[in-house]
Amino acid sequence: MKLIKKLGNNLFTALAVLIIAIIGFASSAFLISTNLQDIPFGFLLSGGIIAFIHIISHFLVKIDENRGSAVFTIVSTIMRFVVLITSLILIGFMNYRWNLKYFNIFVFVGIYLVSIIILCLSFIFSKDGKE
Repeated sequence: MKLIKKLGNNLFTALAVLIIAIIGFASSAFLISTNLQDIPFGFLLSGGIIAFIHIISHFLVKIDENRGSAVFTIVSTIMRFVVLITSLILIGFMNYRWNLKYFNIFVFVGIYLVSIIILCLSFIFSKDGKE
């Protein structure tokens, strides 16, 4: 429990998203042999991308805390939206334009919403409310 409190909100969210993505992949792995292989692979892709975003955000926020500014937090927020919008557009083009059904766009959005909920809950239940 002490380790989880030491992680920080973004690292805790990254770890939780990775665990949820692995559980989602394992529970839907039987779909790989059918026409719905985009669902389990969507769990892996979205979990990896969103966890990576939270890890990078953690380090950028730590730099801001040490410097006493908010520049890297703003950069982190902009980077998060650029990566997410780019990923959504690319997955959308793959599914609906190029007919390459490897990743599911709805799983990506679902995992992102789960990460937002986990991040908000980690801020609420954190001891001091800081990252």
